[in-house]
Amino acid sequence: MRRLFVVLGLFLTTGVFFIVNAQSNKIVLGEWKYSVPEAPFGYEKGVIFLEEKDKSLSGNLVFDSGLKVKLSDVFLKSDTLKLGVYVESEYVTVVSKVKGNEMEGKVDTSMGVMRLKAEKIVPQTKKKQGS
Repeated sequence: MRRLFVVLGLFLTTGVFFIVNAQSNKIVLGEWKYSVPEAPFGYEKGVIFLEEKDKSLSGNLVFDSGLKVKLSDVFLKSDTLKLGVYVESEYVTVVSKVKGNEMEGKVDTSMGVMRLKAEKIVPQTKKKQGS
């Protein structure tokens, strides 16, 4: 009987972990307008697009210059978002803390560590006709 309770407890704990993990990805899904003031011209502003495919995070980064690159190694653990991206053949890593619709963190490049700030782009709700 004790084994049955232990096995059931493990299944419940595992199930809750997967539910919490899947729900936590939702906080970062969407578009994030970012700025890295210390970055070279053309790379200092843009939009991070995050989506979920097969319970994994993925996405793209579009610089204000129009250059689009694919994100890699995108993970969210608790409130910490980690991702990587190749920019001009250099692998750049980002680690940031998510607080509601804002994100702050660091970008690690060969030029040094730079500050990142991002704000989630919240879609405007359509107004009813006549109002």
